[in-house]
Amino acid sequence: MNELFHYSDRMVNIHYKRDSRPSPSDFKMHTHESYELFYFAGGNGIYRVEGTPYPLEKGDVLIMRPAEAHYIDLNGSLPYTRLTINFKPELLKEIDPEGKLLLPFDKREAGTLNRYPAEAFSSNAAGIFISRILESSPDQRLHTLVYLPPLLYEIYHSFQNLDESKVEHPLDYRIVRYVNRHVSEELSLAHLCDKFFISESQLCRTFKNAVGSTVWEYITVKRLVNARRLILSGIPPTKAYLQCGFKDYSAFYRAYRKKYGDSPSHLSPVYPAPVRKEE
Repeated sequence: MNELFHYSDRMVNIHYKRDSRPSPSDFKMHTHESYELFYFAGGNGIYRVEGTPYPLEKGDVLIMRPAEAHYIDLNGSLPYTRLTINFKPELLKEIDPEGKLLLPFDKREAGTLNRYPAEAFSSNAAGIFISRILESSPDQRLHTLVYLPPLLYEIYHSFQNLDESKVEHPLDYRIVRYVNRHVSEELSLAHLCDKFFISESQLCRTFKNAVGSTVWEYITVKRLVNARRLILSGIPPTKAYLQCGFKDYSAFYRAYRKKYGDSPSHLSPVYPAPVRKEE
């Protein structure tokens, strides 16, 4: 992999990368705690967001909000070039106190209206702002703050012309959406099969294709993301895990450490683990 451009500070991370010989196995389903803007500059693949497939064309812009699961289903026959910009909402707080620039990210169902092809923009302004962002500057943070908000405004302007009600949702998206809406509840493969009138093998195959992971891997990731949000908001880990669908604290603790590399209490005051009663 060749990193063509990189800038990072506590509010924003920008990576412009090119893989001459990309391996599809290197690109797995994941989520972020930040907002993400993705620009497709070359390659061959389908970007999948919460079960929705977006066949990619050069110049496409995709947006993902925090916890929105996504990955690229890549055909490795061509070099893969992309720009990713991850940013925290605090970056825009002073210039956009009403949060309008984040509406395209937040004011929609997960997995819908993620893709903005080049023709979605009324002019070439979006492409120009992307080119500007990738220019090196002795004042890189200021440079980024000058050109990122106008790019987000172009997306916001295009978003106003979209109608989510006209989007047709395939089966795999509807399954993923159902799981998301009930992720903190009791879920089983049998229940999902009955709900969507499909066999277990078809469910597992459909889900794997849609999000790049098994049903239980996806549910675990989403529950961990939700638990982390609650803990960051001040809820004790010993309460957060139950609210997010975990039944056993030790299993939650192990899964949390595996994903985040530290313990749940690292984000909050020290809370005692629940006492397990002897049988």
